[in-house]
Amino acid sequence: MSGVKDFRYLIPESLFQEITQKAAAELPNLIHGWLFAERKENFGICTKFIMNPDLRKSKVHMKPRSWMRYKKSKIYNMRKFKQELEVDIVWQWHSHPSGNDKLHAIDKRILKYLSNGVMIIVIPAIPEKEQKPHLVGWYYDKRYTKKPIIEKMVFEIISE
Repeated sequence: MSGVKDFRYLIPESLFQEITQKAAAELPNLIHGWLFAERKENFGICTKFIMNPDLRKSKVHMKPRSWMRYKKSKIYNMRKFKQELEVDIVWQWHSHPSGNDKLHAIDKRILKYLSNGVMIIVIPAIPEKEQKPHLVGWYYDKRYTKKPIIEKMVFEIISE
């Protein structure tokens, strides 16, 4: 059994509001960024996020131009952020304006190519659609099994 199920994901309410409002402000575009967290014994607390300036805004999911470059860039940036910002956990995130918190086909292709990783999806509020904001993560690991392990990471909103 993976430790993902035993691990809790906490996000302060102000950070949750900031990231979901940023995603709503950029509608109908998808936006991308990095989410940082501090690891504790059996939980992680999100501390901040930044936008990814390397990716253009678009209305649809797009596959990377170069899979190898994508992987190298992700690994490089994760190491850089961990060292420079002194954070324990670095996740990539992107928005799904549609409200669908499931992995899209391109999300799955990216995770399959990486063989393991986490993809965070930010859902913005859209009042006219009665869409409530939320955040969900997907842990993916295909290193040791024929069928990939895909587990949902539910973020709990906490007060400061």
